[in-house]
Amino acid sequence: KIPFQSKEEQQAENLRKMFLAMAKDLRVILIKLADRLHNMRTLIHLCPERQRKIAKETLEIYTPLAHRLGMWSIKWEMEDLALRFLDPDEYYRLVDLIDVKRQEREGNLKVVMNKLSQRLEEMGIQGEIHGRNKHLYGIYHKMKYKDKEFDEIFDLMGVRVLVDSIKDCYGVLGIVHT
Repeated sequence: KIPFQSKEEQQAENLRKMFLAMAKDLRVILIKLADRLHNMRTLIHLCPERQRKIAKETLEIYTPLAHRLGMWSIKWEMEDLALRFLDPDEYYRLVDLIDVKRQEREGNLKVVMNKLSQRLEEMGIQGEIHGRNKHLYGIYHKMKYKDKEFDEIFDLMGVRVLVDSIKDCYGVLGIVHT
């Protein structure tokens, strides 16, 4: 019931309340992240000025929280959606560029994961292999902050291998280097 001077002041107070509640119960932040993701998915229905404001706030506040909590898929989706509203020309340019190479990348990813799985089996190492294509915002961020063109970005996919011991970790590293 406190009167606020501006909408920004009210938003800051809402965030302070959220952080206080989060300290007591982490479920609060999970609900807030899910709510923000839903809001980002439906942002198309707002005026462009509100879209940019909410997208910027999402990048500055919510995606770092999702990152800290290890909620990668939520973080990536919110970043990609934010990019769509903050820099639509670049977003759609990247979508077009990535679609051209998507099938090639997906095929390469499967080949790498299959070879790696085969080599792990040969070496007697138990592990989980996960592969993914990099998301749009990650590519955009790398291009912008490293001043690179799309053709200069070579890590458009990633592979993660989870093992149970440090010895196996170094074994996997040796396999990958080979």
